Amino acid sequence: MASGNLLADMRFNVTAESQGRLQVARLYQLTGDAGVRDMFSFLLARDTMHQNQWLAAIEDLKAEGLEDTPVPSNFPQELEMSKVAYGFMNFSEGTESQEGRWASGPSMDGKGEFEYVAEPEAMGPEMDELAPPVEPRLYSTPKQPMSPASS
Repeated sequence: MASGNLLADMRFNVTAESQGRLQVARLYQLTGDAGVRDMFSFLLARDTMHQNQWLAAIEDLKAEGLEDTPVPSNFPQELEMSKVAYGFMNFSEGTESQEGRWASGPSMDGKGEFEYVAEPEAMGPEMDELAPPVEPRLYSTPKQPMSPASS
């Protein structure tokens, strides 16, 4: 992946290696074949190295002065809708999510305070339901009539 932003690219690489390791671990559990498991064991170990490699690269970038902030860090923050920049909007049942680090305290970029928003307000007018697409076959599987044999 090459977005032109080193921090975004390094974070993407960590994510890609994490997903790869997850899938290989699942495949490992699905087989009892010793040779296949041996290959998967090798791949898991390499994914461990690669995740650590990209995490180390992120640390190096930070040590060289690259801020660990939302990407891109040079976008003018005053152009953001600041009232929602640090609010964790709870759209789930229950309130357990308010216990997380992401719901209160200083933000990771040091520029705000996380806030738990239990009942987020609508930010615009209520919208009517959208009209069906012009050509439904392009968007979903059309319902098929039941054949006499299956009824």
